Amino acid sequence: MTDAIFSDINNEQSLVFGGIAWKPLIGSNLSAQSEKLAAANKATHFVAAGEHSAAVGTIKFPAEKAKAKGRTYYSAAAVFALAHQSGVIISTLRFADDRVWVIAVHNGVVVRDTDVLVSDEEEAQKLVLEIQERLGGVEIEPGFEATQYLNARTQLQPVRSAFQKIPTPVKVLVVFVVLLITVDTSLTQYKKYKIRKARELEASQYIDAHAEWTNALNKWASMVKPDGRLGLLNLYAELGETPMKVGGWNLGKAGCSSIPTGWTCNAHYQAGVNASNLSFVNNMPKGCTATWDGLTGAICSWTVNVDRKSIDRTRLQKIPDFSLQYISALQRVLPGLKTVELAPPVIAPIAEPEVYVNRGQGEELVPVPYPTDNTVGIERPSVQTVVIEGPLRTMSVLPLINETVIQQLSFQVGGVGSVPTLRDSIFTAKLVGEIYVR
Repeated sequence: MTDAIFSDINNEQSLVFGGIAWKPLIGSNLSAQSEKLAAANKATHFVAAGEHSAAVGTIKFPAEKAKAKGRTYYSAAAVFALAHQSGVIISTLRFADDRVWVIAVHNGVVVRDTDVLVSDEEEAQKLVLEIQERLGGVEIEPGFEATQYLNARTQLQPVRSAFQKIPTPVKVLVVFVVLLITVDTSLTQYKKYKIRKARELEASQYIDAHAEWTNALNKWASMVKPDGRLGLLNLYAELGETPMKVGGWNLGKAGCSSIPTGWTCNAHYQAGVNASNLSFVNNMPKGCTATWDGLTGAICSWTVNVDRKSIDRTRLQKIPDFSLQYISALQRVLPGLKTVELAPPVIAPIAEPEVYVNRGQGEELVPVPYPTDNTVGIERPSVQTVVIEGPLRTMSVLPLINETVIQQLSFQVGGVGSVPTLRDSIFTAKLVGEIYVR
């Protein structure tokens, strides 16, 4: 999936479909970082990262394309990203040779491992499903007017050699210095000059750890979509609509699990007297997809779309406040629950941000450690896993803070001889989730 298709727009311009590797960049001076990364990857051309997109695209042109004069190349993926600046958008385009171009963008940034050409439609749809499982998003037709997006933001620029990037005045200065060093054989003076330059380089590369961690935490927060108590009530109501009988089949258990777009739910039924697959299909709820578990089991599956908002990390409860306020609220409903497992808080797994640094041996990507001081505004969040079991009715009064991600809510129907108590019911429910604090 590394080939590229060069499609001519006119005698001077071409679009490039596929074959471009996209990688996100952080830090400052992204344009310079982009070219340095392209050179390190031995690419011939690149699409620079900048304010419009935090990702750089690199590609190695075939020899005949790299040497072509008087033609400008543009990335079809960059054009697509510039045309779709909001949400996760996925598209495919089939070419005459049956190869299919797959492209996905997230808020105007090309998603890594897309902008590729696959062999057929089946492989393309497999890749689309993988992207949707990971990021969500919608698939659209690729048709749009590319001409209006042919600009510096989408152009594939040739990678310049180190010599070409040096300004002419600097080249002249370098020649003068070399001549001076040749004339003046004082090795001591030359060493002093090199030491001074190295110190200036080190001093000029100040890394703002607070800013880098702010960006990393904001990126993390944008990907965490909590449900909170309102989400629990909506999910409780959704499961409450599950019918106890469907065409002679009896409900055994039901539950919903979280997915990026909302919930995927299923209800399991056991065959009763005179029950058949046909009677189940003819009486199952609208929106239900039926599958079978042997001759006596039927499963109704459906999905629920939910518009979740990203977590606001600045409003996370502090652990001491959480331990007093929320735990006290939870303790008030403990008599109505069978078990409650609340794990101690652990730091959320957030990768250290990375920046390019020149240490005299060329650019290298280095991690930015979490600051030891000046951490106001970049407090790292913690997560506490929670597992709660009890009567389904108790879930309607279960306290949850807004920063709770519900991973699963399910219930099981007990036998005829079940005796209801405060902690027991014919409907035994289980909730699994994560609570974010700081």
